[in-house]
Amino acid sequence: MPQADEIINCEGDYVSPGLIDVHTHGGGGGSFLEPDYSQFQTALKAHLSHGTTTILPTALGRSAEEISAMAGLWRRLSKERGLPFVPGLFMEGPYTSSEQAAQGAGSGMKLKKRVMEETQWRTLWEAAQGSVIRWMAAPELPGAMEFGRFLKERGVRVCMGHSMADYDTAMEAQNNGYSCVVHLFTTMSTVTRTNGFRHGGLVEAGLLCDDLDVELICDGCHLPPELIRLAVKCKGYDRILLVSDSGPFAGTDAAGEQEMMGMKIIIEDGVAKMPDRSCFAGSIACADTLVRTCAVKTGIPLWAAVRMASKNPARYLGLQGKKGEIAVGADADLIIFDNDIHVKAVYLAGEEVRRNG
Repeated sequence: MPQADEIINCEGDYVSPGLIDVHTHGGGGGSFLEPDYSQFQTALKAHLSHGTTTILPTALGRSAEEISAMAGLWRRLSKERGLPFVPGLFMEGPYTSSEQAAQGAGSGMKLKKRVMEETQWRTLWEAAQGSVIRWMAAPELPGAMEFGRFLKERGVRVCMGHSMADYDTAMEAQNNGYSCVVHLFTTMSTVTRTNGFRHGGLVEAGLLCDDLDVELICDGCHLPPELIRLAVKCKGYDRILLVSDSGPFAGTDAAGEQEMMGMKIIIEDGVAKMPDRSCFAGSIACADTLVRTCAVKTGIPLWAAVRMASKNPARYLGLQGKKGEIAVGADADLIIFDNDIHVKAVYLAGEEVRRNG
């Protein structure tokens, strides 16, 4: 049995694997939406203080130049000590579709592209220089199946989201490399009727297909407890990834009118909203809030909430055995939190890098 180098008295608090967020656009006032090194550092430090030890900065993939700049930031950040592990980047765009799917923050950022031209997405892929390990597209777009197969062959996790795909199209996508549904229930298709006949959508595909992982934004605002429980009933505790989908104001006390990438938003009631308050513009949560919401508001066991925010995303990213668990041979990314799931200490590779309070 290995001998401990140090014994830490947690004084009745919980010890957990470090949390993993595979979908976040920023935090602490810093943004992952622009290739700015200082902002990346700020956002990473903010999420670290809330227990996130592995993170995928999420950008929008709007141009080859922007993606190339993001790749350069990723290479620099991967060499820094004392920050969350960043295995790569997530591109949530630019291939979204429909008026519904491009509403909210997506509408202000002009994400919508209705055709996936191979010459264009190959250019974007080459600009990424291996930094992008996760990419989202609406599977109903022309060219989406070729995109999925191309990326899967290169080890990228391909996701469906911001989509009006019907059930059959989603299942076809699953057979062409797509393995996850981004923020289930949010900006996506559900049951529709054509000539009187009902058809399932992307929501139903995510719930029913055992081979698809699904994200849930469990910030206490995007989804009510009953939809979280429905997802758990359909998917179990092993195929759900808790994500923040947070904007730059996550982990801050910002309130009222704010600006995000030149777009006006309002922060109130624990969430970011569009100015007309018709829909949300991202969350202001960090990963500890996701665990707290599941464990306190939905009746999900605490161990299961932690699993969905640590072991599941580690498995999804191919990091099982190293991240997301407490085990001999794992990386000793650990957090300590109290009964209210407030993070008190954070460890990276067994070294304390943050103590709160």
